[in-house]
Amino acid sequence: MATASQPVRLVADLTMHVPRDAAGDLECGAASVLDGVDAVTEVEAVDVTDLRPRLNDLQVDATVALAIDAPADEDGEAAARAALADGFGVDAVDGVRVDHAQGGAETPVLEHG
Repeated sequence: MATASQPVRLVADLTMHVPRDAAGDLECGAASVLDGVDAVTEVEAVDVTDLRPRLNDLQVDATVALAIDAPADEDGEAAARAALADGFGVDAVDGVRVDHAQGGAETPVLEHG
């Protein structure tokens, strides 16, 4: 039986492990870790705020903006926190804030000037 889901856009502070051999820069490596989380549908931005080199990986603290698919019958913030916490390479999930802004990339931006 299929369950209904709801898209949830959020900003979260995460601690995660980025492989040393990840392609691209550190932000791309962190984004690829998040892309591996089943519920994540889009990683919009990654801002690395701290870096701790380890033997086999890089432990980073980052503020991320992303979208997930959460079950429709659950609280979006709680479902997002649980989905991220279960992700491989994610150690800690702090400061989850749901983005309640309306509109998306398809909404045109008005230019001034």
